[in-house]
Amino acid sequence: MGKVMTVLGQINSDELKFTDMHDHILIELLPYTQVYKNSFPAIDKKYLTISDENMYYLRKGYFYLSPECMRLDDAELATKELNLFKEAGGKTILECSPTGIRGDIRQIKQISINTGLNIVASAGMYADRFWPQKCQEMRVNELVKHMKSEIDVGIDGTDIKAGQVKIACNSLNDNEKRALQAGAITAFETGLPLQIHTGGWTDVFIDTNDTLKMLDIAFNEGVKPERIITCHMDSFIKEYDIVKIIKDHDNAAKLNLDPIKRILDKGVTIVFDFFGESCNYEAADMLNPTDYDRIYALLRLFDEGYSKQIVLGSDLYIKIYYRHYGGNGYTRVLDYVVPMIRKCGAKESDIENVTVKNPAFLLSC
Repeated sequence: MGKVMTVLGQINSDELKFTDMHDHILIELLPYTQVYKNSFPAIDKKYLTISDENMYYLRKGYFYLSPECMRLDDAELATKELNLFKEAGGKTILECSPTGIRGDIRQIKQISINTGLNIVASAGMYADRFWPQKCQEMRVNELVKHMKSEIDVGIDGTDIKAGQVKIACNSLNDNEKRALQAGAITAFETGLPLQIHTGGWTDVFIDTNDTLKMLDIAFNEGVKPERIITCHMDSFIKEYDIVKIIKDHDNAAKLNLDPIKRILDKGVTIVFDFFGESCNYEAADMLNPTDYDRIYALLRLFDEGYSKQIVLGSDLYIKIYYRHYGGNGYTRVLDYVVPMIRKCGAKESDIENVTVKNPAFLLSC
């Protein structure tokens, strides 16, 4: 039995139970309001505040331009939302917000106390546009020192320690390659899992080949495939471009699992973590796969024997995803996805792998 570091200290891995392997509790993502400003048609700022009337715009993708949406900073509301996760049967949340986007770690610890949930924090670095000034000029060895301090000493001047390493690559530029190298060294030397943010689009589209390059960087630093998690992999299963989907619907609307299988065949674990996403990017002519697409993809991958390399999450990173604002909150995997894949004939062993066994293995050290 392994040990897992939570924000309240070390626990046995068998205490994790049902685990959401990619989510956020308190987070600051304001730079995205600038990253995406040219991806959407111009809009008056008055439509970017959260209100019933403005949901029309925000749910079409304009949430990316809304400072109010791109910040989770209400610990009391987060506690209420996470209590719903607990009531649905959840026990553990892997909080995937590293340096650059992480909210107040002290409040996250208090949320863990108040809800009774296990929360695992992340060391590491988010994409380079989000880096604090002090990190901008850090060399690889200095980034390693920073990450190890969050693991061995504590985060942000506390004694609250991280239980995984998380690196985000939005463009795989030199800074992000340096951070990924440092994260891989840190994961290798500490024994913690390395979760890599990849997939999807910002000012560039990160594809399978880019993800494979990221894996090569991690492998070169000695990290074993079974200790690596690549997130947002459900973004690879279907065409995003609405125009292409409409003009060549029969082909573009088909699910394509080959890109994911190329990554799985490297021996790493993937996360399907967009379950419950209640907005789309229609205003930018982009369309996410639906939860039904994701469930179908999961079942296909189960049938091909990949259930020991998959974990699940909800990636709640914007405020209007909360149940409080009409979103699916943290409960979509528990109250819909698992019952539906069971209804569709998934084996109980496959369900247990992706929700309990795989997380316990990955987070143990």
